[in-house]
Amino acid sequence: MQKSKLFFLILVLFIVALAGALYWFESQEASTEENEYITLPDSLVQQIKRQDSLEKANFLNIIPPKLQEIKREEMFFEQKKDAYTFQLFRDSSGVKLVVLFGSEIIGKSHDKSLKNAQRAETSDLNSDGYPEILVYSRNNNKLIFTGFAAQNGLRKFMLPQLMGRQSFGYAGQDTLFIENNNLVRRFQFRNAQFSAFPSGTRTCEYALGHDLRFTMVKTLDTE
Repeated sequence: MQKSKLFFLILVLFIVALAGALYWFESQEASTEENEYITLPDSLVQQIKRQDSLEKANFLNIIPPKLQEIKREEMFFEQKKDAYTFQLFRDSSGVKLVVLFGSEIIGKSHDKSLKNAQRAETSDLNSDGYPEILVYSRNNNKLIFTGFAAQNGLRKFMLPQLMGRQSFGYAGQDTLFIENNNLVRRFQFRNAQFSAFPSGTRTCEYALGHDLRFTMVKTLDTE
């Protein structure tokens, strides 16, 4: 009699233990399913990363990383010369020159002299078959000329400074233009030595050589 009671008690405990084990196993499976990995969109992942980076920067009292700025370019000049196309773009960092031969880019320049570009024109002043772009800029009311020839990429050339008699009495108000395939510089002069007029307008005409250097052709003073 005692043995049957003991056997019955052991059987009950075994059944209770088995039921508990089954309950625990099912709860673990449910927990695993509930914690299943969820794939987030890339945009949300990047937003979380940036926020985390900013929070860390604030906590460490350091400058947070800058988000990449998008530079917006605006083309304000485009002109074709034979098979070449000259383009000028303006963005937050200045002015960029791009030259194409057909549809292929053969040269780029971000030269600082282009920063205040106001107007431009194309030419082939030295008749060598390689066209140039002539860019006219102003800085503190001073006219600045910069040329680029589309020869083996881009070759920069400048207008020579006024020397000797041409500089006497210089009074500014410069203009630059092309005439008879030469570059003409015209400006005012006052109280100039060796001039037939005390004041007036001086015209200097330059020819461009194959070496991309200007030589003076003639100077003319008018009242």
